[in-house]
Amino acid sequence: MGPEARASGPTSHIADKCLERKDQEIYTTSMVTRSDKLAMIGPSLADLVLEIFCFAASPSFRSLATLMSKARQAVKDAGSSSPELAKDHSDLGKHITDVLTIKVKEARQQRLDLGVDVSLLTQAETAVAALISTDAEQDLVVLSAVRDPAGFENYLRARAAKHRQQIEEQAEPYFDALVGAVAAAYVDIAPWSDSFVVVALKSLLSECSDIKEQLNDNHIENRQLLSQILQVVESLATAIEELNKPSDTERVCFGSRPNVVKDRFCEREEQKQLDPVLDDDTPERTVLVGMRGCGKTQLAAALAKECEDANWSLVAWLNAVSPDTIQSDLVELAKRLKIDTSDQPAQDVIVRRCLDHLKSAAPTDRLIVFDNVEDINHLTGLIPSGDGVRVVATTTNKVGWEDQGWNSIKVGVFDRSESINYLLTVTNSDDRDAADALAERLGDLPLAIAQAAATARHKDLSLARYLKRLKSRGEKLAIHPIPGDGYTDDVATVLRMAVEAAVDSMKNGTKQMARRQLGALALLAESGVPTRWLDPTIEQQDDDETHGALWGTDEDAHRALTELIHRSIVQQSTDGSTTMLHRLQAQVLRESWNEQDNKEALESAANLLGTVDIDKFRRSDTESRRRETLDLIESLRAIGEQTYSRSLLRERSISTILKHTLPHAHYLGLDYEALSLGATIALICEIFGYEHPDTISLRFHFAESCQSAGKIGDAITLYQEVLSTSQQVLGPSHQSTLAALNGLSCAYLSAGHITVAIPMFEQVLSARIKVLGPDHPDTLRTRGNLAVALHNVGDLDNAIALQEQVVSESRRILGPHHTDTFTFAINLADTYHSARRLDDAIQYYEELSTEASNYLGYNHPITLTALNNLASVYESAEMFDSAIALYEEVVALRTRFIGPNHIDTLTSRSNLAGSYESVGRLDEAIALYEQILQDSQHSLGPKHPETIGTKANLAHTYHIAHRTSDALNLYEDALATSTDTLGAEHPETLHVQHSLATVFESAGDLTTALSLYEQVFSERERLLSFEHPDTLITANDLANAYSSSGRSQEAIDLHERVFKTRVHLLDVDHPDTLTSGTYLAYAYLTSGHVIKAISLYRELLDVAMDALGPEHTLTQTLHNHVTTLMTVMSTQGEALDEH
Repeated sequence: MGPEARASGPTSHIADKCLERKDQEIYTTSMVTRSDKLAMIGPSLADLVLEIFCFAASPSFRSLATLMSKARQAVKDAGSSSPELAKDHSDLGKHITDVLTIKVKEARQQRLDLGVDVSLLTQAETAVAALISTDAEQDLVVLSAVRDPAGFENYLRARAAKHRQQIEEQAEPYFDALVGAVAAAYVDIAPWSDSFVVVALKSLLSECSDIKEQLNDNHIENRQLLSQILQVVESLATAIEELNKPSDTERVCFGSRPNVVKDRFCEREEQKQLDPVLDDDTPERTVLVGMRGCGKTQLAAALAKECEDANWSLVAWLNAVSPDTIQSDLVELAKRLKIDTSDQPAQDVIVRRCLDHLKSAAPTDRLIVFDNVEDINHLTGLIPSGDGVRVVATTTNKVGWEDQGWNSIKVGVFDRSESINYLLTVTNSDDRDAADALAERLGDLPLAIAQAAATARHKDLSLARYLKRLKSRGEKLAIHPIPGDGYTDDVATVLRMAVEAAVDSMKNGTKQMARRQLGALALLAESGVPTRWLDPTIEQQDDDETHGALWGTDEDAHRALTELIHRSIVQQSTDGSTTMLHRLQAQVLRESWNEQDNKEALESAANLLGTVDIDKFRRSDTESRRRETLDLIESLRAIGEQTYSRSLLRERSISTILKHTLPHAHYLGLDYEALSLGATIALICEIFGYEHPDTISLRFHFAESCQSAGKIGDAITLYQEVLSTSQQVLGPSHQSTLAALNGLSCAYLSAGHITVAIPMFEQVLSARIKVLGPDHPDTLRTRGNLAVALHNVGDLDNAIALQEQVVSESRRILGPHHTDTFTFAINLADTYHSARRLDDAIQYYEELSTEASNYLGYNHPITLTALNNLASVYESAEMFDSAIALYEEVVALRTRFIGPNHIDTLTSRSNLAGSYESVGRLDEAIALYEQILQDSQHSLGPKHPETIGTKANLAHTYHIAHRTSDALNLYEDALATSTDTLGAEHPETLHVQHSLATVFESAGDLTTALSLYEQVFSERERLLSFEHPDTLITANDLANAYSSSGRSQEAIDLHERVFKTRVHLLDVDHPDTLTSGTYLAYAYLTSGHVIKAISLYRELLDVAMDALGPEHTLTQTLHNHVTTLMTVMSTQGEALDEH
């Protein structure tokens, strides 16, 4: 575990890309209307830009007034524009494609009439589709179409060159004709599109950044004036950014839906049974039941496409082969729906949020498809509902659906007329007898009919000749029986013949590549694999530097995959991102392999996964790294789940891939997703043994994921097992052993077992110094973790000494601007704060905030943590105005950049509420705490420590506001939840229990209060030691309760012990020490030891005057005590003798 940054404060805590042609006149009118609305914003923005540049050249207060007026109008114009104006700006590529439909049909027919093979034409169409997909929305392309319409065609041809390189020479004229048509469509449409308007606004946004730089470069001396201008520019930038955001009603098409190619899809009778899904009175849930290869998925995909074409607000395609895949897809759907997951909640929480969102959303037409459900019970608790939501499932298992209210549609094989018509149409034949005979041999199975037709067409065989070849096949390939399925003997042969025909038609390099691709697809996830893994040229289109030694191999991969798609052997999702092999086709392949074939397929699958390199993406490209990691997790999870894939786990490379994937998942915050790899890792352990170094490493990284996912108990158990095994196998000084010990220490620290964690950290540190050396980053991080533990246990002096050393060494070893260095520095400043070295803490945090902002950015989490903690120190120093202003700024920034319900934002909001309470703004504090509690329960769940802490904070504020009953009820609820969730010994549980005692005491129930105080004091002294600050606080309050209950001597004894301890730890002039002395003096007084009380009060007053000054609240309190007592002494004299 790396160093932690503690958050201080009260909480602490296109092959057919052509779509149906739309009405061009209606489309243009609609676009002009939206664009006109957007264009209304432009003049005020342009006017403002000119005004700012004038001001920058000659700043004055008069020109500032003019600038501010125009700025406010520009911000108002931009901010008041409905998000609906921007919602369709990403559809330009689709509109371009729509306009091309007729032109493509005409050009395609001309080439067919010239004898050009249809597969070559499809190549060209695919390449043009890729051009549109990658370039349609690019700002430079859109602007070029508007700025230089005469030269745009040449501009576009230059951009299309990389796509042209990927097609055969015979297809190039057709490709060129299509590019010309695309250019013409751009020039016609782009000026009226939302894309152009939004691009223009983004250009203005860029100008805003230039303005800020120019203003700074001019060195305007009046910093207040400059600040006002920069605030206006920032507001303007924010308003324009909002215009670029999609609206809440944005259409979402989610998942890897198989593409529906019109010339290969046969309309069927079952489609009529699906028509009600498009109507309002449809049953909510429909299941398509049938054997593999009958066309269930194609029917569902055709329905989904129809919904997409009808502009339904949501069409989601979920891979439902297991409960894990269903939940994983629902998590990703939640993120696509922009449901807040910034707080990184557990997977089940995200799923619940997704289902709740679908249920509560405004009534709209929405479709969710669960494809390939193995068992209806896998859907328990995971079926969406809501007004307008339709759910469709596909399955081979007919059991239980109708009993649970599903409308069941049985999908059978083609009827004979459908089979005959399909075969005759695809092969352009009129031999009905041959078609009938072939259909008979194939049992009218749609998949087999389609594969036979495609093979006959591509090999230019008549149906009679194809039938003859089928009869001549000597071997009989039998499909392993699946319950409910019944296949004729020739189905497997036909599917195998289709693969052989496709592969044998290729050249040698391409042929070998196709075999590898098919082997991998047959073994990896049934839901498919990313197309970019199979065809690396996809990600090389815009990167000429990658066209090196592997270019020829990559071109073979591209040609092979393209041909397999054209031959209908494999399918792609509608967006082309995923490539899949039909489950029945994959089964036939696997069952036809001999030993050598199987070995080669295993190597192909392992090698394919081994080529995936997350680190090829820049660290800043989080989205790409996250996508690659998630796809790896899904592939590795499927290997462990699919019985036929598990032999892959014997490949050592799979273990290596897992070892690399888990840390990436951890770094990217995908720990919950990584937990789905538990079964895969367990199988590897069984294969290689728990003592194999690879399994030791795998289990360690999985423990890290458990810990980060909040499964602390599981993490501790797993760390202990890994540590024991590593010590026995690798030795106590091996890096893996030390890593396991360090991980276990961190888990104990997270669980609140601080006194257990500290000696373990010391052991790790000693060993790492010996093995790695004192300057190794791991050694440095261990020191940092030990210092945090010392802080938590209250050993502040040693914590500060160690943290100062860690910060100094980190600056020397890692550099002053390394994120670890900043984190170490934050921890040091936080310890200064805890030690009441407030001046040091303020100076350190102010310098740290400025430096972090300069080098990491103002919105970087480290910068925001430093600012949040600085506000907390301001509050402790009674600089309440500064604290509140800074908390409000941090809340605004965190809300903007990470969302209002991210755990860090919730912490800052809670800190702000606490500061309101500190200055007596109780109504505001209570209202904010109540909203935070509601948000925390929804976002994190009722048992999350942050939620428990918020309950305690709200209860405390209720108490201050004299709402004692509300405080008691909320504290008791928080205590029960914390005890059940975190355990009775957890620091949060003890904190809540202590606070509850305080409320009982103020309510006059001293018996209950004393019982609670004594329990907390006993546990804290045992777990933390008497000298821990938390223990001393409890001891102090317990002593006060003793005093109130008449147990004077017990009160004095405990107060004296606390006072002496604080003098020893903090010195006599520390405010906490002075406070303890004040309580002790009062205990003396109330027990009749008046002279002793006065003497102590006077000593404390002298120290407070010197250390805190006469205006400090504590000084004034002591002064009042002394004055009052002296007055009484002068009037009553002898009556106040010492007893």
